[in-house]
This record gives sequence, structure tokens and C-alpha cells, in this order.
Amino acid sequence: MTGTESVRADDRQTLHLTFPVDLTPPPMPPTPVVVSDRPPPERTFGERCLLTAERFLGGWAPTLRLALLLVAAGLAGLVLIGVFAGVVPALISAAVLVVLASRRGH
Repeated sequence: MTGTESVRADDRQTLHLTFPVDLTPPPMPPTPVVVSDRPPPERTFGERCLLTAERFLGGWAPTLRLALLLVAAGLAGLVLIGVFAGVVPALISAAVLVVLASRRGH
């Protein structure tokens, strides 16, 4: 045979490859404990807003700026709901948004 002829199914050999499957993750190195006697740095109002937005919307927005933009868009939507539908629907919508954002973080 030169390799171009057809081989009957009875003449073919089946080769089964098996690979060991190890699903355990590799051990993580211990995290170093850093002890400092310095107080934590004071954050500006803008930094606190960005960190709060990241904590609530970290899964929806990949960066702090996008998280803040998402919060601003939500507030603008709530203002529009408040103007056109009234204060009560806007407060209900705000409560729903807070519940969704807090549940998403867990």
C-alpha cells in the first residue's frame, strides 16, 4: 500500500489516548501580612464616589469611570421618572436599583 488506497474498516486499528485529569487548583502562595502604624490615606470626595460605584457596580462596569457613568445614567433616569411620573414611582425605582446593585455584588 502507498497510503492513497482506501483501507477497509476491519483493517483499521483504533488508538485510545487517555490523559490524567487533575481538577485541583495549584496551591496558592500565602499572602504576606503587612502591618503599618500609619493611618489610611484620606480620600477625596471624587475617590470615595468612584470606590462606592465600584463596590456596587463592579460586575457591570469594568472600570471605575464606567461605574460612575452608570450611576450618573441611573440618576438621570430616576430624575426623568420623577419629572414625568412623580416622586413615588421614582423612589420605588430607586429602591429597586439599590436592591439590584446590592444583590449583584454578592
